[in-house]
Amino acid sequence: MRIVAYFATMLVATGLVGCSWGKHKSSPPPASVDFSHSTTSATNAAADKFLVTPDEGVNGRVASVNENLRFVVLTFPLGQLPPMDSRMNVFRNGAIVGEVKISGPQQNFNSVADIVLGDAKKGDEVRQK
Repeated sequence: MRIVAYFATMLVATGLVGCSWGKHKSSPPPASVDFSHSTTSATNAAADKFLVTPDEGVNGRVASVNENLRFVVLTFPLGQLPPMDSRMNVFRNGAIVGEVKISGPQQNFNSVADIVLGDAKKGDEVRQK
């Protein structure tokens, strides 16, 4: 009889501990900040109108250059190959240095392009016009 009472007491104690385990108080969520009612108008007015939008164009890099035959191999992020016959600008240090035309072949994340204007070097960035 004592064993039954002992197990019953342990069962009740375990049940109470288990039930109270999930009742821990959690910290309240952080308060959201409302910038629409700002006190300083000059600095916050510009911050309220600032909008960041993602670049939707295709950007890639020059992987290799054949200067004699005037073509380049371009590397793009996976799934972002430009369409055939599209023209792209070549940038070096933020300045346009040339233009290329996607001529193919295209495979995985690489594409071949003909140099139409200017020049290109390995590491240059290419962006859609």
